[in-house]
Amino acid sequence: MFFMKKEKKSELQISRFELHKVADFLPYPFIIAEVIDGVHLNTFLNEKFLEEIGYTLGEIPTIETWYEHAYPDDIYREKVITAWDQEEVNSKQEGKVFVKMKSQVTCKNSLKKWYEIKASVVDKLHVVAFVDIDKEIALQEELKSINSNNDRMLSVLGHDLRAPLHNLTTISSMALEDNMSQEDFAPFIEKINKQSTEVLDMLETTLNWSRSNFNTIKVNKVGLDMKSIIQSILSIYKSDCKTKNITVNLALDAEGNLFSDMEIVTIIARSMITNAIKFTPINGEITIHFNDNVLTVSDNGIGMSDEMISTILNNNYRSTRGTNNEIGMGMGMQLAQNLADKIEARITIQSQLQKGTTISLIF
Repeated sequence: MFFMKKEKKSELQISRFELHKVADFLPYPFIIAEVIDGVHLNTFLNEKFLEEIGYTLGEIPTIETWYEHAYPDDIYREKVITAWDQEEVNSKQEGKVFVKMKSQVTCKNSLKKWYEIKASVVDKLHVVAFVDIDKEIALQEELKSINSNNDRMLSVLGHDLRAPLHNLTTISSMALEDNMSQEDFAPFIEKINKQSTEVLDMLETTLNWSRSNFNTIKVNKVGLDMKSIIQSILSIYKSDCKTKNITVNLALDAEGNLFSDMEIVTIIARSMITNAIKFTPINGEITIHFNDNVLTVSDNGIGMSDEMISTILNNNYRSTRGTNNEIGMGMGMQLAQNLADKIEARITIQSQLQKGTTISLIF
């Protein structure tokens, strides 16, 4: 599969022994191969190859066996071979003496790593180097995910903020014109309160998401009074609970010895509680429990499927409206997970459809 550059034999005499010695000192995995009687045989693997990728000459004596081990998935293997063949054609047309491409290699220990593979050809000798770009690819994927989430966040903001802000403007205009009786005005005040809270929640989430993405949040661990934090959050959402007639049960251990960042813990707890309120039906029930440095928020709401839980934990969740048509950005729990990592905590989710959800923050 490797092409050959024809040059004078006198210019191509290379000591294989010396080449092997040099290859063993290089910091990259190398394969040295020869085409003998039309068969592409691997003749040498340097120490770095054996250490990092793991296969021996006995396991990959030919290029065909290399492909089978490095790319065990039939479809991906064919894709790699086709792409390599095309790169060979392109290199010949451009007068280059090397071929290179990126692919994900399956190592002997079953780990998959991204490499940029570069092959140079000298007469019948083929020298193939593997440059580890796994961290670079992972970073690129992470940046793509962040950009995608940011684009989605801006899109949701533009859509979901417009309606409540328009309603607030309309209601306040009607109040200024003094065309409403006190009796008629009371329900509008309640609506203003509800929509103002939603708007503030979304703006708060946006701010914290941005800070999290740009790593501007500094962790400042202090002794925390979890009972006080939870009661403070519930006071903000008292109206929401009253509107849906939700019963909130508290079991908060005031004797805990928790040291963490107050701002981060408050953001996470607020996200857990607002999600419970959002997805708990009218006349539903929420239980908030804190003991042994574990905060748990349970509800008897609509619940989630295993697939939905997986999308949340993998940061791919998109917002759905609550049981009372509450809006959201789909970012709250994703933000909570990112922040939990910063304080060396973790979030678990257990749920059953139509039975409820339990979310735990474990310190």
